[in-house]
Amino acid sequence: MQCRKCHSEAPEGANFCPKCGAKLTVTTSVKSRGNGQGTAIKRGKTWTAVWSAPRYIGEDGKVHYPRKWKGGFATKKAALAYASCPPETVVKVPTLREYHKTWHSSAFTKLGKSKQTAYEIAWKRWEGLYDKPITELSIGDLQGQVDTETSTYYPARDMKTVASHLLKMAVAEGHLRANLAEYIELPPLDEKELTPYTEDEIKLFWAAYTAGDTFVGYILLMIYTGMMPGELFILKKDMIDFEKFEIRGAGLKTKKRKETALVFPQSIAPVLHELCDYSKSRKDYVLCMDRDKFYPEYHRAVKNAGCRDLPPYSCRHTTATALALGNIAPSVIQEVMRHTKFTTTQRYIHPDTAASHAAVNQMAATSE
Repeated sequence: MQCRKCHSEAPEGANFCPKCGAKLTVTTSVKSRGNGQGTAIKRGKTWTAVWSAPRYIGEDGKVHYPRKWKGGFATKKAALAYASCPPETVVKVPTLREYHKTWHSSAFTKLGKSKQTAYEIAWKRWEGLYDKPITELSIGDLQGQVDTETSTYYPARDMKTVASHLLKMAVAEGHLRANLAEYIELPPLDEKELTPYTEDEIKLFWAAYTAGDTFVGYILLMIYTGMMPGELFILKKDMIDFEKFEIRGAGLKTKKRKETALVFPQSIAPVLHELCDYSKSRKDYVLCMDRDKFYPEYHRAVKNAGCRDLPPYSCRHTTATALALGNIAPSVIQEVMRHTKFTTTQRYIHPDTAASHAAVNQMAATSE
């Protein structure tokens, strides 16, 4: 009999080599657990179950074989039993509501107040899909909700924007492959062009104001400053600088409108003084009434003055048009209107046919 380690001769039946002491008889253990059933490791007084999780390909392009652990078992048998058949990990799929909570507490807070209001309204229109798992949403679901809740362009656009913000997060977390909101089709944009008041109508407003209708002063203020109705609602007396003929702090929506002063002509200063005296607001607002009272009073004043019943926003279009007809430089008109781009200002200028005839006649006279 030869030793398997030092190869020297050993007596038959000996269990150990008399020369090197190596064990001569080798017993092969029978494997009692199959592959993939995990194992158990003793840690202190308890046992820990260890098993292999599904393999995956990482960002490095390599195949990874992750292992999972769970400790606290009193016996090895219990740990092995758990490792051989671990419970399936249930992955909770988030909903639109959950993503909205995240967005509402982060990026949403950086938006302007008007945008926040518009998106809050849009979010309420998604109520039918609030709690549906993101992975179960389809383009048809999104389109159907938009079609049901809206029929015009801008509300539908706000719904699409809100959904897009939420679904982008789902894509980033791997719950969706693509932002499905991008496939929402919006209703056609039927943007009706606002009409400015004419020069004759402005004279009628002055006549009505001179005759004692103080409310018409608010209309004249909007016409001569390009102020939006929303800016009139927040205008306070301490925002007015009568020495510089400027108003600061009433700008809304865009950064340009917030930072650029509203300028008013000297002719409107007495009107503005009277409006400040006319207001009884305890918070020093120049307009001492809410929106529900303002709009009926506005339309009453317009009709009594003998003018067309145009919406308040037409006053702002009147400003730009009057400046353009007065041959004011485009850059100056843009600054008065507080627009970032002149292409926006152009949408507020509405020369009538008479102005067009006068312009071409002036060109003809100059060329002769």
